[in-house]
Amino acid sequence: IDDSRITAKELDSKISQLMKDASVTGMAVSVFNDGKPVYNKVYGYKSTETKAPLQLNTNFYGASLSKAVFAVLVMKLVEEKIISLDKPLQDYLPQPVYDYGKGSSWNEDFTSLKEEPLYKKITARHCLSHSTGFANWRWFEPDQKLHIHFEPGSQYSYSGDGFGYLQFVIEKITGKKLNELMKEKLFGPAGMKNSSYTWQPEYETNYCMGHDKTRKPYQKDKDNAPRAASTLETTPEDYTLFTAALLQKKILKPASFDELFKQQDVELDRSKREA
Repeated sequence: IDDSRITAKELDSKISQLMKDASVTGMAVSVFNDGKPVYNKVYGYKSTETKAPLQLNTNFYGASLSKAVFAVLVMKLVEEKIISLDKPLQDYLPQPVYDYGKGSSWNEDFTSLKEEPLYKKITARHCLSHSTGFANWRWFEPDQKLHIHFEPGSQYSYSGDGFGYLQFVIEKITGKKLNELMKEKLFGPAGMKNSSYTWQPEYETNYCMGHDKTRKPYQKDKDNAPRAASTLETTPEDYTLFTAALLQKKILKPASFDELFKQQDVELDRSKREA
């Protein structure tokens, strides 16, 4: 960014020292120049108990990096005119979202929105830009139910549940589940052969663990409820392919992300002036 240069050997040395200083068990690093990966390497262990070395094809829990991949899927659907960024999501459904019941998992339960009329204003843009009014997750609420805390689009407040609402509507619009859409629109075109929003049997032989501050491994979460905001399972190799495809404009048209942020900036500026 600042036109400075570093050799791969110097970067190896710096990363190794930083990991040692901070007691980091393992990590993956990719560096891109002009949209192309020029450095892609893993360091450390899958687990402190086994000391098995990380590999580029080791399965990592994607956590909130799931959101970036899902956002690209949404923008593909926008390009294909399957969904609009600014049409209220409720308008795509033949019945109120709260009438669908609790669904197959907690993140499909929208029954509490019957008492939250502002939900009718929430759009895909609000979900992607974290301005729905939802808390991050419903379990942070005293009653562990969805609530809307401000006019959608008027403020920023990070929310995984906002992504869950958008996922639900997209699945209803398309008649396809999240993983099916991902394989068709993104994983396949980008060459991501080891990524999924649900745990897969083939991951059992090569995955890494999270660790606490004492470097003790956490139990691996193999949650099979696909959530757009958080359950991506992927590898350093696959996420580098995703990033490269995006930077090289192989997935989305350049105007797509410009459009995503342009209108949201206008809405937030208007809200500030009114305040």
